[in-house]
Amino acid sequence: MGYRRHKLAFSLLFALCLRVVAQLQSTPEPDISAASSVRSDIDASTHTFSARAREVNVLFSASNWRDQFVSNLKPSDVRVFDNGKELLSLTYFLHETDLPLRVALLIDISGSVEKLFRSQQQAATLFLQQTLRPSDSASVIVFADHMQVVQDFTSSLETLTGSVQRLKPGQEETAIYDAVRNACEKLGGEGDGSTKRRALILITDGDDNTSRLSIADAIDAALEHEVVIFALNTHPRPQDTDPTLKKLTESTGGRVLHAYSAGQLKLAFGKVNEQLRNQYLLGYKPPRWQADHSFHKIRVATSRFWLHIHCRKGYYAIE
Repeated sequence: MGYRRHKLAFSLLFALCLRVVAQLQSTPEPDISAASSVRSDIDASTHTFSARAREVNVLFSASNWRDQFVSNLKPSDVRVFDNGKELLSLTYFLHETDLPLRVALLIDISGSVEKLFRSQQQAATLFLQQTLRPSDSASVIVFADHMQVVQDFTSSLETLTGSVQRLKPGQEETAIYDAVRNACEKLGGEGDGSTKRRALILITDGDDNTSRLSIADAIDAALEHEVVIFALNTHPRPQDTDPTLKKLTESTGGRVLHAYSAGQLKLAFGKVNEQLRNQYLLGYKPPRWQADHSFHKIRVATSRFWLHIHCRKGYYAIE
């Protein structure tokens, strides 16, 4: 009798296991390319994100022919390419305006910018007041022949604006590329595992005369640490230095803005703020991944007419 009961119990358990397996096999895979998909490691309430291994996350923005940023793109509006190979699906796609911002103001204090320096201070102060939110942090860094951190990263507006107002120009030499590389490394050094919008706002006339590093070194540092560079060109003849600054910024998804007058400075900072607050975040698993430190080109294209995508040009395959 006991044997039959045990035999019956075993048969019922075996049948239950078969049923569970069948249900799991018949459950369809989720559509991870949908705009509404939110992975379990994205917390929508705190806007924090923890990257999975071998996953690339890309921040980008889109502007129309009037240089206005658009905020209504859908996953079906974009195509993403990794080393020329189009991706068939995305892990996620979010219009993320509230992702924490980590920004560094990198200010040229060489003698060539002295005439406009007071206007720079006023515009930078206004930018910080209008842009930073409690979840954001910023740093104030100056450079001439070398870089100096005037104020480390903080969320205190009073501390930041006070440090900007105390700056003074007057040094002779200018090492832009050295300063950009060092600032990008500092921006990427928080090490807390979360995704932030890292932005470097470079205020300079673009005349580099003493850097030990090259512009390629500066760009590599920005791409490695996922930093978007904006250059506010204060040169009286911006056409002289625009080509160099465009090379530096556009590879990272940033841009050059003219800032030779007080009015231009205010408009330029306004454009930076607008772009930072109108960004998209997408993620994907790169095809044929190998952690060999090779450079992978990223291209984000759109089927919408008259739109320009601002996006970093690639990443290094590092585990």
